Amino acid sequence: MFYGIGVGVGNSDKVTKSAIDVLGILDILYVPTAKKDETYSIAHEIVKGYLNKSTEVKDRHFPMNYDCLELQNSWDVIAGEIEQDVSDGKKVGFVTIGDPMVYSTYIYLLKLLKNKVKITTIPGIASFLDIAANNNFPLVEGEDPLIILPANMEMEKLKRYIKNENSIVLMKVYKNFNDIIKILLDEELENCSIVVSNSSKNKEMVYRDIKNIKQEDISYFTTILINKKWEI
Repeated sequence: MFYGIGVGVGNSDKVTKSAIDVLGILDILYVPTAKKDETYSIAHEIVKGYLNKSTEVKDRHFPMNYDCLELQNSWDVIAGEIEQDVSDGKKVGFVTIGDPMVYSTYIYLLKLLKNKVKITTIPGIASFLDIAANNNFPLVEGEDPLIILPANMEMEKLKRYIKNENSIVLMKVYKNFNDIIKILLDEELENCSIVVSNSSKNKEMVYRDIKNIKQEDISYFTTILINKKWEI
């Protein structure tokens, strides 16, 4: 069996019991690293206390760029290795921050492996759910839809969503952060928006006054919640 395991937002206390149970039976665990020749993995740090001592840990680099050929080659190689391990009768896991089905590297592996091996996916707490609960900030109510957006999309398109919808989650905000804050201020949303970096991780920062935040103030792991029906 291949297990895709969501490990939540960065705090080992928020790993679900289902994930902990699976982590304890694995023969092999694949952990993603952000850089080549790097063995450190945030996801591994979160779960290492739940692993069996006999579990083999394989750190593998997933390129974080837009070179499609390099990305595809990397995924093909890692998926092939996982397929072989499962075929050898091993219980194999892959850990990913947040939830495996929300903007996750795991999805690429799922596409390649779904018709080749048996797969079980374990959900994790997504960052926007963690932020909402920690800050008593309702995400959505009544008949409104909840709109989850990658904020690295084209700015005019993003602006239309922000203008027209009441309940919005902005993920991947780091690259265009200053432009996003300008849009929120232009739309007079400073009293119903919250910015959080490193939710439930070390160095967590919560910004309820968004007027003076700049990109240099936040981390890569930053999410913005907007609810036009909820004033801070």
